[in-house]
Amino acid sequence: MSISTDLKTTITYLIAVLGIPVLMVIALTYINRNSKQRLAQRLGAKSIVYIGGLGVIVHELSHLLVALLFGHHINSFRLLITDVPDNGGALGYVNHSWNRKNYYQFLGNALIGTAPIFGCTIVLILLTRFLVPGFYQWGLQYLGDFLGLTVSANVPVGPGNWLLTIIWVVLSINITIGGFDLSNADLKSTLPAFGTLLVIIGLLLFLLVTMGMAVAIRHYLLILLTWFVLVMALSLIWSILVNLLVRI
Repeated sequence: MSISTDLKTTITYLIAVLGIPVLMVIALTYINRNSKQRLAQRLGAKSIVYIGGLGVIVHELSHLLVALLFGHHINSFRLLITDVPDNGGALGYVNHSWNRKNYYQFLGNALIGTAPIFGCTIVLILLTRFLVPGFYQWGLQYLGDFLGLTVSANVPVGPGNWLLTIIWVVLSINITIGGFDLSNADLKSTLPAFGTLLVIIGLLLFLLVTMGMAVAIRHYLLILLTWFVLVMALSLIWSILVNLLVRI
């Protein structure tokens, strides 16, 4: 294959790895931020604690764990602030510091700021897997067929349980509303390192493609996107439904 073909393939994979998630995150952030603003105006800021408190905890815990993974010093943190005033304020925070001369810690900022996306996604996958296994298996198989993949969920499926389904819906909405909302501080801390990380991932993908691994990369990339799209599609549905309800 020519260098130009390899470069086009790399750009396509790079868009799939970063472009699709970024667009989904922007959409979820905008919708959920708007929903929380409307809720706070109608019912007070504390209402967000009830409808999105679990999501806030997952959000801040994701920041905390990834910051520790990249060797950042944790100055202080609160996973959930329940006494938020009616005029608004942070529902949680993780204050961390890092060594400006440490390149590993610098790159970590790109993932620390976006960590809630991965944390909430993992939690939602696990909730769906164990609370509604039938839907979980159907979703993976449907998306797998659409993408031309054989995706095995390996989930024992029995008769549906309405109580578990209701619990799943409530928890999923809570995590989506409270978790998938990157603050301005999150985005600001991510941007400086994001460009560097983009270049590193792009070079790595290009190297693998030129080594003849394009087919293997495509296979595993589609599998990862199948999981991600399943969760993002559900999250968008919950976000839009809640946003419509708060507008009534």
